[in-house]
Amino acid sequence: MLDNLELPKVDPSTPVWDVMEMLCKDNMPFATKEETIDGISHRVFINQPGNLRDAFNMFLGHGDKEFMVYLGERFTFKKTIERAASLSRSLVSKFGVKKGDSVAIAMRNYPEWPIAYMAIVAAGGRAVLLNAWWKTEELKWAIDNCGAKLMIGDAQRANYLRDHLNALDLDVVVARDDFEPNPRMHKFSDLVNMDEPFSWPDVDLSPEDDSMMLYTSGSTGFPKGAVSSHRAVLATLFNWVVMALSLKILGRTNPDPDFQPIMLVAVPFFHVTGLVPVLLVSAIIGRKIVIMYKWDIEDAMRLIQDEGVTSFTGVPTMSYELATSDLREKYDLSTLVDIGGGGAARPPEHVKMIADRFAGSSPGIGYGLTETNSLATVLSGPEYIERPTSAGKAVYPMVDVKIMDMDGNEVPQGESGEVCMKSVVNFKGYWNNEEATRDAFHEGGWFRSGDMGYLNEDGYLYINGRFKEIIIRGGENISCQEVEGVLHAHENVDDVMVFSLPCPLMGEIVGAVVVANCDELYGDTLLSYASVHLAKYKMPEKIWITQDPLPLIASGKIDRKGVKEQYNAVYAAEK
Repeated sequence: MLDNLELPKVDPSTPVWDVMEMLCKDNMPFATKEETIDGISHRVFINQPGNLRDAFNMFLGHGDKEFMVYLGERFTFKKTIERAASLSRSLVSKFGVKKGDSVAIAMRNYPEWPIAYMAIVAAGGRAVLLNAWWKTEELKWAIDNCGAKLMIGDAQRANYLRDHLNALDLDVVVARDDFEPNPRMHKFSDLVNMDEPFSWPDVDLSPEDDSMMLYTSGSTGFPKGAVSSHRAVLATLFNWVVMALSLKILGRTNPDPDFQPIMLVAVPFFHVTGLVPVLLVSAIIGRKIVIMYKWDIEDAMRLIQDEGVTSFTGVPTMSYELATSDLREKYDLSTLVDIGGGGAARPPEHVKMIADRFAGSSPGIGYGLTETNSLATVLSGPEYIERPTSAGKAVYPMVDVKIMDMDGNEVPQGESGEVCMKSVVNFKGYWNNEEATRDAFHEGGWFRSGDMGYLNEDGYLYINGRFKEIIIRGGENISCQEVEGVLHAHENVDDVMVFSLPCPLMGEIVGAVVVANCDELYGDTLLSYASVHLAKYKMPEKIWITQDPLPLIASGKIDRKGVKEQYNAVYAAEK
């Protein structure tokens, strides 16, 4: 897509924001207009495709270039799209998938994951992305919540649900792995016929149709399903393309017309970052992705060297390891020039460290949420190095950012309040939860992030707190209430409070104080009990057990702020 556009010439010192604005003017490739959607005026791209299936056809333009590398396997763009189209036809003909049906994906990062996503969306389905670290109870809850009758997953996730398939009325298409025969489990490979001519299912798709749903852990006990339209995902993609083009115009990317950027993928595809700016943006701009099954620092360095990786986006702990590991001397990492981050802020000293240790590199950070399809603000290169504590500026042209009070009034510049975003890229609402959807927006379509922050005089956003009671561990959102619910269910627990503890590597980890009703309750006992019900990343890493009641505030509720401060101080003293 980028290769076919005639790019204007500009002074290399021009701010990137000015170049982006130029590309979106009238009669330019990314011109915009105002359009009313559900009663709210939004800025939209005039030349955006009508649905994601049309965008998938654009990926075919990259033809026989390599798209995905996984271990010893290599997939071209053409091979990937043809497989997705064949699977999409099978979803309709064999399983009766129709427009508006929920179809779940639950697997680790395999090449079959992107193929499954495109197949579901092109068939008119709502792709429901399940966290691959979830266990039986979490997966059962999500399948029941979204109403899926079909799931595409790997054998491990399928086996978690094997004994519950009839009760859930669920069929599972199993990718890649062998599995014991079961009438409700089907081989992925049996549903892909490469001998048939290329075509997508004949399904009418409109911009406002549901395209996908991602579960997000907020301050409530159960995750909420954030539903996005085709239009929202496409607008996000095209805005990332505007950014990529702007950097190309400024000469900040390789000028060789035959050059193909290569991205190392260590974040899961079921995360909005892994799906949109990593997977789908790669597909539209012709970038190759080198897929890691799971994060391993030496494996990452080997892949960077062997594949000539040029860019990487992950949670801050990953780029920190790349910059500090003693293994750096064993590998040639000189091709790596773009080092992005998201999911949490980097400490300022880490930003400078990355810039110093990767010569000629451009560190970057992005701020966004599942509900904004990862897009809100961005900051990279010299601007990021100069302002390492900022989350950047609102991404032009699709995103507007305001700081508001709890009543939806904009606060004066420089004052703290809730970070709110208005954009066509925002999600449609929470699945089957009208109350939560209403609460998520101020009048006029301003999404309430739950994060506290302020804008400085130049429009740079600074995040300085959270309203939502969540813990962000290595980029994973963890609901305090969910973990409390599991611990509270143990027969020897009278009360419990879960909170964040600081961690230099993961950002935050889970801590808990438990009020026991006996003398013989131990942390190991609670962890063993909780491990049956919680994914590993949600497990408390520090538990204090007491028989004293937790302190209360005047309303009779737990003094959460005081308890957190008390045990954070204890934790710091114990280290």
